[in-house]
Amino acid sequence: MERLAPQVMRLWVALPAGERIEFAAGQYLNIILDDGQRRAFSFAQAPQVEGAIELHVRLIPGGRFTTHVFEAMKVGDTLHFEAPLGRFTLHASERPILFIAGATGFAPIKSIVEDAFHRGIQRPMHLYWGVRQPEDLYCLDLIERWQREHPNFKAELIVSDEAAAASWTGRKGLVHEAMLADFPDLRGHEVYVCGSVQMVNHAVPDFLAHGLAADACFSDAFHPALAPTADPRSA
Repeated sequence: MERLAPQVMRLWVALPAGERIEFAAGQYLNIILDDGQRRAFSFAQAPQVEGAIELHVRLIPGGRFTTHVFEAMKVGDTLHFEAPLGRFTLHASERPILFIAGATGFAPIKSIVEDAFHRGIQRPMHLYWGVRQPEDLYCLDLIERWQREHPNFKAELIVSDEAAAASWTGRKGLVHEAMLADFPDLRGHEVYVCGSVQMVNHAVPDFLAHGLAADACFSDAFHPALAPTADPRSA
């Protein structure tokens, strides 16, 4: 367990000896709670990485599982899960790639980007990562290294809360609007957007209105769960 940000915990989940999970970058797993409810978290590492599974867990106020992670979970606890799940994966094409991540929507994007590096994909990749407050950002050293080592990769960090961003010298506002300011014509691009339902529902129609082809837009929305639910993308 590693605190990446005040409200983000990285979990390394070890598999039983000799076992391995075959997954595609961008997919997720379902944590199975004692009563059978599911909580979904994306793989945050490339499939080529051996060993423990990397998950990024953001604390959701009132979230049953995420509260347990931050207040009660300890190293050595057992987790039951099912995997792999989901179709939010990189599609084969030659189009430039735009990634839009909200908060821990960065996790599956990280998996996809690292997998692309492993596979030698040279398509232009531009990440736009939006958070509410500067302290919600994490893995910044990693992102800087990606930009140094891979000329086809660039990143933009955007903070949305005006009051919290008073001392922030970077870009401010909504992450999808920042991307559209840089890429007002999305024809010929491929977009992967991952974050809250609200962010995805606002962003996707705007992307399509700016020329993005429907078959070039891929999304994965997180659904926080504050009450019993079987929603696969919950807290």
